[in-house]
Amino acid sequence: MKHSIRANIARKAIRPSTLKAGGTAPGGDRLSFTNYYMEWNGRPYFGICGEFHYSRYPARDWEIELRKMKMSGIGIVASYIFWNHHEEREGVYDWTGNRDLRRFVECCAELGLRVILRIGPFCHGEVRNGGLPDWMLGRSFEVRSNDEEYLRHVRRLYAEIGRQSDGLMFKNGGPVIGIQLENELNAAAALWELTAGQGGEYLSGGVGGAEGERHMTLLKRMAVEAGLDAPLYTATGWDEAPLPEDELLPLYGGYAYTPWSVGAEHPRQRPTGEYLFADYHGESEADARGFRPPYDRTAYPFACCEIGGGMQTWVLSRFVVEPESVHAMSLVKLAGGCNFLGYYMFHGGSNPIGSGGYLNESTTPRIGYDFQAPIGEFGQIRESNHALRSLHAFLRTFGARLAPLATVLPEDAAGLRPEDTQTLRWAARTDGRSGFLFVNNYQDHIEMPDRPDVTFSVELNGEKLEFPRQSRLDVRSNASFMLPLNFDLSGLNLRYATAQLVTVHRAQEDAERKKEIETYFFRMIDGQAAEFALDAAGIAEVSCEEGGVSRGGNGSWCIVVPSEKEARSDAAAIRIRREDGGETRLYVMAKAEADRLWTFEENGRARVLFSEVPLAPVPDGLQFYSRGRREFEFREYNGGAHGDGFKRRRVAVPERKVEIGIAHVRPGKAVLTFDPSLLDETDEVLLSIEYTGNVGYAFAEGKLFHDHFYNGGLWEIGLSRFREALTGGEIVLETTPLRKGKTNIAEDAAMAVRQSFEGEAAAEFRRIEAEPVYTVTLNIPPAADAGLGTPRAEEME
Repeated sequence: MKHSIRANIARKAIRPSTLKAGGTAPGGDRLSFTNYYMEWNGRPYFGICGEFHYSRYPARDWEIELRKMKMSGIGIVASYIFWNHHEEREGVYDWTGNRDLRRFVECCAELGLRVILRIGPFCHGEVRNGGLPDWMLGRSFEVRSNDEEYLRHVRRLYAEIGRQSDGLMFKNGGPVIGIQLENELNAAAALWELTAGQGGEYLSGGVGGAEGERHMTLLKRMAVEAGLDAPLYTATGWDEAPLPEDELLPLYGGYAYTPWSVGAEHPRQRPTGEYLFADYHGESEADARGFRPPYDRTAYPFACCEIGGGMQTWVLSRFVVEPESVHAMSLVKLAGGCNFLGYYMFHGGSNPIGSGGYLNESTTPRIGYDFQAPIGEFGQIRESNHALRSLHAFLRTFGARLAPLATVLPEDAAGLRPEDTQTLRWAARTDGRSGFLFVNNYQDHIEMPDRPDVTFSVELNGEKLEFPRQSRLDVRSNASFMLPLNFDLSGLNLRYATAQLVTVHRAQEDAERKKEIETYFFRMIDGQAAEFALDAAGIAEVSCEEGGVSRGGNGSWCIVVPSEKEARSDAAAIRIRREDGGETRLYVMAKAEADRLWTFEENGRARVLFSEVPLAPVPDGLQFYSRGRREFEFREYNGGAHGDGFKRRRVAVPERKVEIGIAHVRPGKAVLTFDPSLLDETDEVLLSIEYTGNVGYAFAEGKLFHDHFYNGGLWEIGLSRFREALTGGEIVLETTPLRKGKTNIAEDAAMAVRQSFEGEAAAEFRRIEAEPVYTVTLNIPPAADAGLGTPRAEEME
């Protein structure tokens, strides 16, 4: 079926922002804003931000986990500063250990990561009282108000945060570029946890209207007075949030899973509108799909701080986050004009246990805060991470090209509803001549059908692109992708491709032709062939061993790379010899190959590696995090003139046996025994637990150290952070029954309530396994061109 869109538009109107934002670092780096995007030293800067809560993670592991985030494409780290994690008792602050804010920000700086501090005072984040200390409640003043007594306490908190982050602001040469004030003022509140904690009592959601704007203005003034002076101040913008004009950049987001909308009377979540394309920065009311901020939509950049990287399970809402949901939502926001992606959460964590009890919100587990995030509670790299890495690599490399482009929607886009499964969802961002086409066939809580034999017709200024022409494109259920249109490849024009552009690698100078070799990496649409159409100008010859090459009537080139089912390998190399004597390459990857791709910059050049084992650069070379595998292989791409451009290595480390005894006391209770020295000899031991139940509990010497709300997925526990609690060498796992049926309460009970249950009840541990996680550091400089064409011998490191 052919789908048409008119994209013959004028360039988007971009002007300096009216926001009171921006700043200059001592070294001369300058952060500024237009009405559409951020700028770094005058060029469009595409922010990729991930939430990671320092006080929910062991300080000794911050550096490793931040490196994983950076390797996943995150350039900015956002973190709540939970008030009750630091001042449980009035006047007694704790900024030590896992609560050491200064050390965390300094660690980000050392790794080249920028920081946004979400300073509250109210945060939420599924924390007890939304982060407000217990001692703030039951006072004569109202919290989250303009009461001077409340503001006096907030001023004292801000002063403490200012002291901890002194000298770390952007203006001082530090990494802190942004401050978020409050959270969801007048939009959301937290449970009153001081007494009942049953889910029916809530703290105030704050003040709205003029008083709300005055409140946010006061908080900003107090933050500046405390030394929290950053180029950017932000606030969550949804649900009629108070936004004083030009003072704060409103931030948005979206979640596929909304447990707050689920209750006993309405247990099923309805599909959200987050997967329908909209124009968040245009003038059309219809195209905005209900996005009606209290300001001109074109005045400020549309930016997100809470794209759901997953979601925390709640008592009444148990679900497994589909990994496709995260990538799909990011693409929909990008297509709509978002030029700043912020994920909540990007990295999971564990709630600390306070001196006065648990610090979780009672709707969620007491300790576990995994969030099913792209990087898990114990550093696991999740499936959702792979597609996001490809997307983030594109944004880091080509984000400056995407940022100025306007959104264009098909004529039928405005009338679509989440329940519509018959209409293809797609959009474009363009300047009228070139751009990107976005397709999304994912919708939460609905099964989307496969869409066979899809073709596109894109009307641009002076031409019409119709594709694919020589291959077939079937858009599968849950697929989401972005395709380039009239993209400049080193001076050559790629008219279109039915594969997603990822990044470019620039090799050292070709000694024979005296030209640099550039290799563009593309991710194929899962299960589909990839078609590339190139204008003939500047091309002398095109070859592809794994694919067909043909010439069109106008002299253009067309290359079709077969799908992974029809190909002999997971990737194909297209070589384009240019008329100037240079060479441009396209490395076209099937999903399996693209999921192994890791890329980062070193000394101004991209390094591109392929490994099933997650990795990150460290000062001594490369560090790998191998779950259960003591032997693995990886490749690094150099792109030299000879051979296939890869250096291959095989890694083997001594085996570390994890011996744990398992005794089942009953189906829903198991005792694990092990030698405590195991945790001293192994970097990490990961328990993987398959069970059926309601809530899973892990105890050591009678104390709860981890828990999990059953959702049908695996329960995983990394033991290393609980080393002190596990000195006895015993873990007791227990689960309460998962019940499906009816609970009856006896009306004639004499004293205590007597209950009976009719239905099915299940509590069983089916499988418990423990495996080591090997952390392997290899001193490996970038692969040199020499020897890349030699036979594929394995190297032992």
